[in-house]
Amino acid sequence: MKVISRKPIVRAEVEASLLAYESGGLSSLVKELDERLLQLKVRFPLLEYASELLFEAIEDEVQIPFCDRISALAREGGNVVLGKMLQLRLELHYQESLEKAAYYIASGRAWYVSDLIGERVFGVALLNFPERSLKAIHKLATHPSHWVLRALGAGSHYAVKKGLEKDWAEKLFQFLLTLAAHQDREVRRGIGWAAKTSARFHPEIIELYKEKIEDQAKVDNWFRRKVNMGLERNAYYAQRDRG
Repeated sequence: MKVISRKPIVRAEVEASLLAYESGGLSSLVKELDERLLQLKVRFPLLEYASELLFEAIEDEVQIPFCDRISALAREGGNVVLGKMLQLRLELHYQESLEKAAYYIASGRAWYVSDLIGERVFGVALLNFPERSLKAIHKLATHPSHWVLRALGAGSHYAVKKGLEKDWAEKLFQFLLTLAAHQDREVRRGIGWAAKTSARFHPEIIELYKEKIEDQAKVDNWFRRKVNMGLERNAYYAQRDRG
């Protein structure tokens, strides 16, 4: 498989795809992009760069139909491209971006679709619009697809890792606790990931909620294990930094 590892090459392939868009419309753009980038081995940051170029070049009203067609291709890298596109649309099209993210995740039915889109859309939404996004993820937690619930965990993990402010991180941990007794495997993985990251970066929050975490009627063992793993990672890095 051909490998692309440089920005200038990505830019050239996107520009060639956009020429096809000018002459043949959206179908031609998606076909060219699929052949020039999505079927090749391209690092995710470079695919995000491609999405930034496309976001600047494609008309606003065409961006969602573009994402629809990229999703239909079912390429792993396509989830990076459309996830970044939705992320860039958050400021002007917040609600639509979250709804389309949930739709693509539920339709994708794969762990990597959940994680790739969840980090890029739900995670960045939490970082940039924490109050609004906390309300949104509580609502999305009732979604019938377990892939969407897993993605909420991926997004929560990303937001905490990238520096979500402590007060919001605490409110986010309160949300994670509402799913701490879930028995679905995919939900456990996503929410557990976020619980582990929360404990690693905010052990003081874990201390505040110690009694709730130990409540075996409302919190399952898998959640406690992930919290403990996060606390262990926190202690490891603290010792390493001291030494």
